[in-house]
Amino acid sequence: MKRNNTMKEDPTLDMFLKRLIPASHAKQVAAMEAAQAVLAGRPQERLLDSGADACRLLSISQSSLWRLRQAKKIIPVYLLGRPKYRRVDLERLAQGGGVS
Repeated sequence: MKRNNTMKEDPTLDMFLKRLIPASHAKQVAAMEAAQAVLAGRPQERLLDSGADACRLLSISQSSLWRLRQAKKIIPVYLLGRPKYRRVDLERLAQGGGVS
């Protein structure tokens, strides 16, 4: 009996799967959640970023982030007692605007 294989070979997908299979369970779950979000048409980007991620995104130090907070140019959202920063606020700040 001849098997009908409708999927074409994709070197990018093959490389991705070769890296995913030996990855940690947490990385496998994160990859699966990202893939499910894409298939469902949901945005992939996070809505909130940690302080370290905010600093990396804005290319600033933790001290600069603290000064922006003190000047009320960025206002954190507290989630489980930890400050998080809205991605839209970070992008607006990076474009030269303040937080509304």
